[in-house]
Amino acid sequence: MASLKISAIKRVQLREFSTAKCIHIRVVPTGLLLMEFDMAVNSTLVSFDGGIQQLEGEDTKIIVPAILSTISGLGIGGNVLVLVVLIYVFASQSASEANVMLANLSATDLMILSVCAPARAVTYYKRTWTLGLLACRTTEWIQHSCLAVKAFTLLATSQARHNFYSHPEEQSNFRQKNVVITLMIIWTVALVFPVPDIVFSRLKEERNISLCVSELTFHSQDAMRVFSKMLPLGIYVLPIILSAVCHIRTIFLIKPSSHEESFLARQYENSLMYLCVIALNTLMTLPEWVSWVWMRHRSSESCKPSVGLLIFAQVCAYLSSMFFPAILLTMHVPLRESLSNLCSLLACRRDKHRLKLEGNGNEMRTVVMRVLDERGCVTIIERHSDASCQTLPDLEHFWSERRNTTVTEDNDPLPWERLNQSNVEL
Repeated sequence: MASLKISAIKRVQLREFSTAKCIHIRVVPTGLLLMEFDMAVNSTLVSFDGGIQQLEGEDTKIIVPAILSTISGLGIGGNVLVLVVLIYVFASQSASEANVMLANLSATDLMILSVCAPARAVTYYKRTWTLGLLACRTTEWIQHSCLAVKAFTLLATSQARHNFYSHPEEQSNFRQKNVVITLMIIWTVALVFPVPDIVFSRLKEERNISLCVSELTFHSQDAMRVFSKMLPLGIYVLPIILSAVCHIRTIFLIKPSSHEESFLARQYENSLMYLCVIALNTLMTLPEWVSWVWMRHRSSESCKPSVGLLIFAQVCAYLSSMFFPAILLTMHVPLRESLSNLCSLLACRRDKHRLKLEGNGNEMRTVVMRVLDERGCVTIIERHSDASCQTLPDLEHFWSERRNTTVTEDNDPLPWERLNQSNVEL
């Protein structure tokens, strides 16, 4: 009986210890110290949201935020430049569905780098969650929604290109209504798909420390199991496979008909550019999705992903958004030409304004035209000039005769003597 009483007391003590919350420190394989908070027996800590919290070590406090800030700054500048060039294309030329989709991709990357990356940089620097309850509930939802928008936009672009080359006789000019409906569907599905992220996110208070975590309760285990499979499959695996297949089929559909060789080469370059964007998005976000699925499908006895892997996965996801403008401005020939024209136009306008302040009259015009000829941008100025300033075709011959007429300069101080001489000869 005594042994039974002792075992019963031990079971009660073990149950009380398991229901209590405690704090312990675990050494991860990267050598970093991570302070973990054990949840109650009816809930389980799945992962940290918005960046890993409670990291020990001054190196992670300085290096990781510096890396994220650098990526964010460079990526924001590149995506803003892409949007400016696309706006210039929309203003000077006719809009196209491909350019609208590229603008949507650039705007999505701009949102990722200006909202999600700074939030994680602040979390790594503070080591706790300091952005409030609303930001904690929506940080993972915003990032997954933006990743879904990128995947769906690439899929819509590849499908539109495939339809254009498979049925060229049925294609017409740019249809604004269809593009707007497509964008609305993309953003609606992308915002609704990751809504369970808001449900599973929790803001926990532990000894005056706020932590943003993804918590799994006993009643939500089945929902988390389904969601952790459907989310990467729906916004990562299937869109990437379908987009790559559509672009590969488009390459084989491009046939030399009545078009010039330069046009065909440009179409092949555009297809290669889209494949590079898909490959970049696939490879850079692969570590993020692997670690995300690993954290939600591991058993209690199996090992967790290391802190180094989690940080590396987050950095790679933001590198994808930073490298997108570089690929677009180097491999997309029409966009590269539009950027060159925009830079030349801005340089010409700056020089023209400066020379207006320095000179006047015909002298100023001569100097301006000489500078513009040296820069090779006279055609750009003429292309963007007002149509009312052009010379009419009927008067071109008249003005050419007037310009070709040479007038001899008469500097004789005594013209009447020459007049008398001519009369004598007559």
